[in-house]
Amino acid sequence: NAPVGIKSIEAGIIDYAFNEGWIVPCPPKVRTGKKISIIGSGPSGLAAADQLNKAGHTVTVYERADRAGGLLMYGIPNMKLDKGVVERRVDLMKAEGVSFITNTTIGEDIQLDELKQQNDAVILAIGSTIPRDLKIPGRDLKNIDFAMTLLTSNTKALLENDLETIRATIEGKNV
Repeated sequence: NAPVGIKSIEAGIIDYAFNEGWIVPCPPKVRTGKKISIIGSGPSGLAAADQLNKAGHTVTVYERADRAGGLLMYGIPNMKLDKGVVERRVDLMKAEGVSFITNTTIGEDIQLDELKQQNDAVILAIGSTIPRDLKIPGRDLKNIDFAMTLLTSNTKALLENDLETIRATIEGKNV
């Protein structure tokens, strides 16, 4: 017998459940009155937002990018993690009461001190945006770029149905 891919089976079950309408928003029945801001909407930010919202707190997630999801949205290629899965989960969280504010840089668009004053707690769930520049032979050659730069630009083009931009970026190159 051939091996069974558990990930594929689980993904199929979840997709089926969403398609059948079995997964529905479950907002908390009671709110605590506590307000929490989370800076960053990557895996840890989304997990914190989900759990704190389920506990009844009012949660607002701030994200610097144009979409929620952080590394899930822009750092993992679509062939490995379909962006529709991330968007579906964020949409479910919105329906359960979590607020998302995108295109917002803390320290520029809003100050951390403001968030501290307006909330009972602030969680920093930020990822690193500074790549590690390896000192290796050939690093100074033309068209050598960091992975996140390529992944982010390609994912944005994919999400905006601008596949020509992707092709122009990588055409004739060894990727």
